[in-house]
Order: sequence, then structure tokens, then C-alpha cells
Amino acid sequence: MIFKNLLRLFKTKIFQILATVFLLSFLIFFLNIFIALTFNINSFSNDLKWKLWVYLYIKEWNTEKEISKSYSLMIDFKTQLEKAGLKVDYLSKDEAIKTLSKRLPNVIKNFERYGIENPIPPTLYITFKSQKEYDTMRKIVDDKKYQDILLNLSDIWDKNSFKEQEKRISKIIEFSNFLINFYIFLSIVLFLIILWFLTLILKLNFYSFSDQIEVEKLLWFTYFQIKLPFLFHTFFIILFSFVFWLVYIASLVYYLNVYFINVFDVNLLNFVGKNIWMIRYWIMFEVGMVIIISLVVSNLFLNRLIKKI
Repeated sequence: MIFKNLLRLFKTKIFQILATVFLLSFLIFFLNIFIALTFNINSFSNDLKWKLWVYLYIKEWNTEKEISKSYSLMIDFKTQLEKAGLKVDYLSKDEAIKTLSKRLPNVIKNFERYGIENPIPPTLYITFKSQKEYDTMRKIVDDKKYQDILLNLSDIWDKNSFKEQEKRISKIIEFSNFLINFYIFLSIVLFLIILWFLTLILKLNFYSFSDQIEVEKLLWFTYFQIKLPFLFHTFFIILFSFVFWLVYIASLVYYLNVYFINVFDVNLLNFVGKNIWMIRYWIMFEVGMVIIISLVVSNLFLNRLIKKI
């Protein structure tokens, strides 16, 4: 009887089911866009917290003894900074010129044109998150034993430069946090709309079978037996909606990939391939959570409807 009622639901409501699946798939599509935006902006905001930085040039020496001493001091200097919780990256002369060539290719071409050898010394990039870490870094740099290996100490004493950088980044982080909260709010609202839409469809279907349900109650059908066809109906609608959503996502990624390759030289398909397991786990988690929450809400809603008949 349960499966017979389920088949009747699908046969008599086929156009309604198709329309529901189509609409729900788009709602799920937009829900995932908001979730993706929230995740990426949060990641961007966390990365930005480490964008307060200074760079220090390491002096170059001529004799083997001086080079050895300079290298030992530089390693000790880098170790002290890292022990203090600072993030430190060392770039050799070759690495430094390669980094600069990506940012200022015309400058590097001019070096080559006029026969200028690589003028950039080995460089330490020190990044930090707060005024406290900045002061800690200054205290380490101020140690007299490191003075002989550092070239541009005046750069880190410029507090105005640091303050401007900190103010600019704090504003970006503040705006990012606003966007994160806004997208979380939109995601919750959109999910509530999905639940409301499912219960509305459930209510319409339930009352279209009200006469039959009244008979089933008289025949001592349990609430579970009456509810099961409607719960299965909700389950399959959500499942088919996610299938449609996957088709939309796959089509969008395939279409955008052409533009990303041409404009950004980034292959989205390769990115998806590298993160396929994480994507699969997320899809399974999302499908499971939406189905569970929807079935719980539908079950409670059906209990109320049955009592009214």
C-alpha cells in the first residue's frame, strides 16, 4: 500500500514534481554559490592577516670567511624570528630577481639591455599580524650582532608606513567579515526558503489525498504508514534536485574553463581534478544534511497535518 501510494503521487503530480525539482535545483545552485563565496572570502581574510610585512636585504661579501659568517648570522637571525612566531621567507639573489621579474618585467629587461648584473641582494620577507608582532620583530632586528648583515634597516623603523599598511588591511578585513556574515545570512535564508517550499508542496499533496488518508486512519493505519509515501516523495525530489544541480555546476565549470585558460592561464578542470576527493566529500555531506533536515521537518509537519484530518 505504501509503494502504491508513492507511485500515485508520482503519476498524478508528474508536472508538479518536474517544476519542483527544477526550482529546487536552482535554489541549491545559488545556495552553494553563497557557501563558496563565504568560504573563499573567509580564506582570503585569513591570508590577508599575514600581509603586514617588511623585507630586509642581506649584505653580500667577497671573501669566503665573510660569506660563511654572514650566512651563519642570517640563519640565526631567521631562526630567532621564527621562534617569535613570525613568518619568514628567504629568497636568494636568483629567486629574488625571478620574483621581481614577475611583478616588473620591464625593469628586468632594462637590466639585461644595459648589461647590468643582478643588483638585488638576498632578501628576507618577514610577515606578521599585529603591532605586537611588529614590535617583537623590531626588537630582534635591533640586536647589534645582526647590524652588519642587514642593508635597509631604515625601512622597518618607518612607523607611518606600517600604520598605513595596517589601517588599509584592517579595513579590507572588516569589509570581508561583513561580506562573510552577509553571505551566511543569505545562505540561511535560502535554506529556509527551500524548507518552506518543500513543506508547501507537501501540504498540497497531502490535502489532495485527504479522503484516502481519512480512510486509512479509519482502517487503523499507523502514522508512519501514512507518512512514508510523502517522506519518500520528499527524499526523491531532493535527490533529483541535487542531480540537476550537479549538471548545472559541471556545465558552468566546463563553460568558464575556456575563459579562465585564455584570461588567467588557469585550468579549472585541473583544479577540480586535484580537489576531487574534497569536492565529493562536501557533496555527500551537503546532500546528507539537506535530506536529513528536510525529512525531519517534513515528518513533524506531517504529524500536524494528520491530526487535523
